[in-house]
Amino acid sequence: MHKLINVKRARSRRDSRFADWKVCSAALALLLLFVLGADQVWAPIRGDRWLADVKYLASDDLKGRGDGTPELNQAADHIASEFREAGLQASNGDYFQPFEATVGVDMGPNNILAAAGNPERSYRLRADFMPLGFSGSGDISAEVAFAGYGITAPEYHYDDYAGLDVKGKIVLVLRHEPQEDDANSVFLGKRYTRHAALYSKAVNARNHGAAALLIVNDPLHHSDDKLIPFGEGGSESAGLPFVQIKQEVADDLMKRAGQSLPTLQKAIDKDLSIHSFVLPTAIRLHVRTDVSPRRRTLKNVVGYLPGNDPKLRDEVIVIGAHYDHLGLGEQGGSLDSSPVGKIHHGADDNASGTSGVIELARAFHEDKVHFRRTVLFLAFAGEELGLFGSANYVEHPRFPIDRTIAMLNLDMIGRMQGNKLFVGGVGTSPGFRSLVEEEGKSQGLHFDFTDSGYDASDHMSFARKRIPVLFFFSGLHADYHRPSDTWDKMEPAETAKVLNLVEGVARRIDEADERPPYVQVRDDRRYRAEAPEHGGGDEGGGGYGAYFGSVPDFGENTNGVKFADVRPGSPAANAGLQAGDILTEFEGQPIRNLYDFTDALRGKNPGDEVTVVVLRGGQQVRVKVKLGRR
Repeated sequence: MHKLINVKRARSRRDSRFADWKVCSAALALLLLFVLGADQVWAPIRGDRWLADVKYLASDDLKGRGDGTPELNQAADHIASEFREAGLQASNGDYFQPFEATVGVDMGPNNILAAAGNPERSYRLRADFMPLGFSGSGDISAEVAFAGYGITAPEYHYDDYAGLDVKGKIVLVLRHEPQEDDANSVFLGKRYTRHAALYSKAVNARNHGAAALLIVNDPLHHSDDKLIPFGEGGSESAGLPFVQIKQEVADDLMKRAGQSLPTLQKAIDKDLSIHSFVLPTAIRLHVRTDVSPRRRTLKNVVGYLPGNDPKLRDEVIVIGAHYDHLGLGEQGGSLDSSPVGKIHHGADDNASGTSGVIELARAFHEDKVHFRRTVLFLAFAGEELGLFGSANYVEHPRFPIDRTIAMLNLDMIGRMQGNKLFVGGVGTSPGFRSLVEEEGKSQGLHFDFTDSGYDASDHMSFARKRIPVLFFFSGLHADYHRPSDTWDKMEPAETAKVLNLVEGVARRIDEADERPPYVQVRDDRRYRAEAPEHGGGDEGGGGYGAYFGSVPDFGENTNGVKFADVRPGSPAANAGLQAGDILTEFEGQPIRNLYDFTDALRGKNPGDEVTVVVLRGGQQVRVKVKLGRR
């Protein structure tokens, strides 16, 4: 093993002093080369150069780098250009790996809401009603049923559908939950339970046999009565037409039925009594929704430095980060109260990690010591949609996946506070924890470790292929998934410490004669529930409650949830479920996608025994799973 000497990293300077800095650093490098020999010098990590890339990727011009947008392609072109300038080689003739993905939904021209009877009435799209982005397409003419808040909550002894037959009917429900301002409510009062989620109301209506669902802002607590912008809140079809209507439309229907919407809400909120009913048969609605998935070509950006040891150069160390973000807030995922139309700059998430990959590529190529193994630099698209880019790469790798020996993932590394860094995946290979600790000493870093490789970021795609992974993450902050995540809040000097750490870890992995062995982490469930996208990895999110133990395949699936893996020792594993199984039914409920599965699981408690149906090799397999605790 070479004795490696770190060049002291200069703190980033303003552009006006850049030329002087460059001359001084070059002179220092030459001096060290003369005194120590060419094989003992690392090229310096440059915080100013890293920040310049962050500024560009998080600029207003790139409009938040939304998946499927021209601006994401501009970001890809920039990354490819920097890879080329850094001396990386292109695989398969170019730096791009294209793949198809559903990036959102489009609203077609044939969306209709009309009332039959006397009088007939047609309502105006965008003024009186709006289909939701996760509405299914359909054309329904049917009777109408009012189902309160549209909630079935046995844990609260509450069910708006009790005694109500809605099969084949159009169901009208209130948004949110009963007793919203009552701190003593059996619901959570000022805080919402899972039952307030729009998708939960859709699944519940569908499971009760509704043909379509109408939702209206509950008038007592939300009199502003705004329509949800189309596309906000997701694009996975709920399996039935789903439309929001204005309060005056609902008021008109209630008046024709001899009822009042505020009066009904007040009666429900008073004592959680049920006031659901079927409107008179003379009142019929025609609902037509025209919603289609938007397919686009996305691109991973791929470059590599070939190893210089003939015996080891076919082994690959991957350093990766995702470069997509939330665009203008129309694709869902934003935590802003009114996100649509606002640039979600994504400086920390994840211009910081992408720029870190670029800066490491520069530093590695500038070094006078080349790696024995090949180092592959990857920038992934589609992470915000569900790890699509990394899932595509591991299924269609540019280098054999069984020769990939480690993956280092940089996701949100730009705002480290107090020299504290979160590092996940240290349990996926026996020496990883001590390796990170040793390399972090020279940077003065303190660590919060998790063993699992299943935190929901791009390293998870590699972990499910039995590849050791490390996940570098500087922590959550108030600007996460909001337009305020801007470049001026980045910490280049602190981020340089993170990149120095990653550099040292990669070198240590390369210096070892043997590849790091993979270890399957057993049931490590330390979740950051505040941000499921960067927290737990199974069942689509972190948090508390019932635990199943599957790891979803974040590549696109239809008609079910495919398991990329099943955690050893988990309830799913104990029931005999396997990687590759496709979940299609949970306690009699059809499972079409991950939202359905998450909603069904959240309705259960630890210790419950549930019956699930999976497809395995085209055959249905029915098993009972005793749920654990998160």
